[in-house]
Amino acid sequence: MKKKITDIIKIDPSLATPVYKQIVQSIYDNINSGVLVKDDVLPSVNKIAEEFSLARGSVFNAYNDLRSSGIIDSIPGKGYYVLSTDIRQNKRIFLLFSTFTPYKETLFNALLNHLPKNCMLDIYFHHHSIKMFESLIREQAGYYNTFIIMPEIAPETLSILSKLDPKNTFLLDVGYKEYKKLYPGIYQNFEKDIYSILVDNQDLLAKYQRLFLVFPENVRTKDIIAGFNKFARSRSQTTGIKKAIDPSDVREHDAYIIIDDNHLVDIVKLARERGWQLGRDIGVISYNETNLKSVIGDGITTITTDFEAMGKAMAEMVIDGEHHTLENRFVMIDRKSF
Repeated sequence: MKKKITDIIKIDPSLATPVYKQIVQSIYDNINSGVLVKDDVLPSVNKIAEEFSLARGSVFNAYNDLRSSGIIDSIPGKGYYVLSTDIRQNKRIFLLFSTFTPYKETLFNALLNHLPKNCMLDIYFHHHSIKMFESLIREQAGYYNTFIIMPEIAPETLSILSKLDPKNTFLLDVGYKEYKKLYPGIYQNFEKDIYSILVDNQDLLAKYQRLFLVFPENVRTKDIIAGFNKFARSRSQTTGIKKAIDPSDVREHDAYIIIDDNHLVDIVKLARERGWQLGRDIGVISYNETNLKSVIGDGITTITTDFEAMGKAMAEMVIDGEHHTLENRFVMIDRKSF
């Protein structure tokens, strides 16, 4: 049975992906699904241009791309046809992070090291700006066929993400509560993670009189606060949330959960000035593991997602084309500072 053009070619003008790349991807998808087989004749350039009101140049670009990949060819009197069904298409990956920090470097390296060598991976940063988030996706996404996004949580986010090909879009690290039902990806469950770690280590908490979460204003993962407050409601000891370290209110036998590494430096210096031993006179837990925290003082206890595992799992998801949601493992690395 003769196939209709609209059965073979899918064009969505709302996507950021250029139309010629949508044509290319349509051919790949149809070969992959078995709709197109070797020697099948493809719609002519003129017919595609007329059907979708496209410039002929866009269709030529698509067919030239496919021909250069050895997927299609053309002969006089027959037109374009499927030459090969070997569609092992190299992945050109658009990786969008919020910012670059030491622990995200671990995540990036793990992702890069577990991707095949023929994958191209380019990294961009939106710096928690929804305008930059939108601009980067609008201006750069057309050059890629796979998208790994660390989203900025905002009312506009879903509309912006809708411009990407949903079959090849994966979310990373944040957005568990907001987007897990809509996009495949590997997430941290910030509320559950902090709550579970504190519940599992109540014996360590018992030696401290007060427990504080130091949560700066510029940190956007507010679910950490929700998890901390959930745990705090079950405790009889004094608990609280601070924006920064106030030396005048730091007492012996306090315990601190530190998000920002600058505050970690503040509390370690303060303890040293007062002759306090970490893990005995004052407790310190730092968010997000880095190599440096293993050598500060006698070592800093950290609570952290496994960024190496997250990068490896994301690489595997992209390579295999899997579409599911994973909560990444969250652990406590005990170095006796708590």
